[in-house]
Amino acid sequence: MTKLYLSKQPSRRQLLQLAMGVAGMGVMGTVLTACSNAGPTYYTLTSIPGKVYLQSPTVIEVRSPSLAGFLDKDRIVSEISNNQLTISAAAAWGENLATMMGRVIMLDLAQRLPNSRVFLQNQATQTTPQAYVEIDVSRFNQDVAGKAVVTADLVIRAREDRSARFSRLLTLEKEPANSSIQALVVALSQILGEIADIAAANLTNLPILSSALSK
Repeated sequence: MTKLYLSKQPSRRQLLQLAMGVAGMGVMGTVLTACSNAGPTYYTLTSIPGKVYLQSPTVIEVRSPSLAGFLDKDRIVSEISNNQLTISAAAAWGENLATMMGRVIMLDLAQRLPNSRVFLQNQATQTTPQAYVEIDVSRFNQDVAGKAVVTADLVIRAREDRSARFSRLLTLEKEPANSSIQALVVALSQILGEIADIAAANLTNLPILSSALSK
């Protein structure tokens, strides 16, 4: 005679406990996902005060800086060594790096040249610049020794002269206060201030100032 074995149906209490367990696993998964997708910390460059020059072109335009392609990223390139880039997974620029760099250089020059009207390329203005500042950045990172390094081609032109009145490839280094990304960003800001010092000093030597003073 064939025997039939009927499986015991789970009680209502068991079904409730099972449902609560599945729900709990779902909540746990959401928390872990949220933790793993935590956003980066955002950083911004800052203007650094420098020496003031009273004689300078009346109107100066800072052209939008050019960046090497590997620097034009949201995340901060923290180190370059042995032909390899180290890009921070937890630190990012607060805005487009070229835009932020141009604004900081403009502010640096405005502080150093208080008698000049300094503005960024493409800003709404009806004035014609007497001088132009151009910067092409090929390094803006930390080297293997831990120093902040900026390599930039700095060019100064009088009006729309094809030939530059000043052109120099600069490589400047600075030791950050510590190994943090924040210290690196501060050091990079300070180097931009040093570049602004060089630009300001050379803007005061443009021929247009000599001709204006002789009148």
